[in-house]
Amino acid sequence: MERYAEEAVRLAPQFGAQLDHSENSLQILEAILGQLQGQLPKLSLPSDGAKDPAQSPTDEAARIWGAYFGETVRRLWGGDWGVETYPGTAAPVVSIDIGGAKLFPVMKIYRRLTQGEGENVWKFYQMVRDKVSTGSGNQQ
Repeated sequence: MERYAEEAVRLAPQFGAQLDHSENSLQILEAILGQLQGQLPKLSLPSDGAKDPAQSPTDEAARIWGAYFGETVRRLWGGDWGVETYPGTAAPVVSIDIGGAKLFPVMKIYRRLTQGEGENVWKFYQMVRDKVSTGSGNQQ
């Protein structure tokens, strides 16, 4: 995940941005994701159940920018990368454990890219920060 996060830092200038793993850089990340959302193909599942080839760029973007988001949160608040079963599914997903709070950064970024501004990463981070700083460890 750290390599993916480095890739995000390398790609940020293409969006007129610089990322430095600071808390403020998560506001910049939100702006990048807003730009990316308009550039990625819209997802739709074929009726035959086959994987949509348009999903691949979104998956890759979610890994890169999700790794940056997760690595920044991890650096700011501590914690460890791991793999957990995503709530409500049987799918193993990359996670971060921060003082008992389970975060799924790649899934969060995927939702931001596919569902839009309602999944704002900066607002989500503020909620995480408030929960982590008060010591309550709920899943996010």
